[in-house]
Amino acid sequence: MLVENITDLVIFVAVIKVGNLSAAGRELGFSSAVVSKRLQRLEEQLGVRLLNRSTRKLCVTEEGLRYHDYCVRVLAELEEAETLITAGHSQPKGTLRVTVPAAFGRLHIAPLVPEFLRRFPELRLSLHLSDSKVDIIEEGYDVAVRIGDMKDSNLVARHLGIDRRKVVATPAYLRKFGTPNTPDDLAYHNVLLFANPAPLDHWQFIDPEGAPCSVKVTGNFETNNCDALRAAIYADAGIALRPVWDVWQDLKAGSLQVLLPEHTHPSFKIQAVYPSRRHLSQKVRVFIDLLCESFGDTPYWDVTT
Repeated sequence: MLVENITDLVIFVAVIKVGNLSAAGRELGFSSAVVSKRLQRLEEQLGVRLLNRSTRKLCVTEEGLRYHDYCVRVLAELEEAETLITAGHSQPKGTLRVTVPAAFGRLHIAPLVPEFLRRFPELRLSLHLSDSKVDIIEEGYDVAVRIGDMKDSNLVARHLGIDRRKVVATPAYLRKFGTPNTPDDLAYHNVLLFANPAPLDHWQFIDPEGAPCSVKVTGNFETNNCDALRAAIYADAGIALRPVWDVWQDLKAGSLQVLLPEHTHPSFKIQAVYPSRRHLSQKVRVFIDLLCESFGDTPYWDVTT
């Protein structure tokens, strides 16, 4: 049995996304009455209830959740098939859903958005900035930028750069409290901790001879927000371990100073990842190509440090 009209699937997915019949109708250009009628027709054809509806609340049934996952995949495959057929004959079209780490996205992805939209005016970009590691397949994202090892075998990765870490502090803090000469000296300093999700209070080092060591650090402030951590650093409140991509301009300007420069830290991959399919959709390809073009073989934040 096949669904009579693919639009019914589009409506169903939109209703789940926004959680409201009227809002879904406005997004798609239908009245709430039409949306309700189409959902009812879909349920009758399937012989199951997908949604429990009341005057105040809309709840998805267990069957509705399972069917929603299939609908998202089917619609994505149809969009990809259309893109493949028209590739080389037209601009990429449709909606590209991207999720990226919040601070990295704000600093290095968001500035590329105007150029991306200028090049591909028939694409609609939905950019999600969050430090939560979402399941891009389950949540319907086309591509994600990930920092760290990739453990999901259902995703394909393309290299964008390396996330290198540096211990930093302001010159004013160092004048007041002194400069640590060894990792063990950090025990005598106030350390500002990044918590995502748990505080990173064991810092890993590799000494000049290549031997690894771990140092427990403590301080009076922890946060899961890069901007809040930056504010604390610039208030001369303590020492922090930060990615070079976050502080490269500060290091270049001299407003932050690298500490323990002879001790390095484990680095992480920065990658664009997307669901493993036989064909890479045109809209994903052009987005990743722009990232690679903009970052280059050695990203600009590494060149200047």
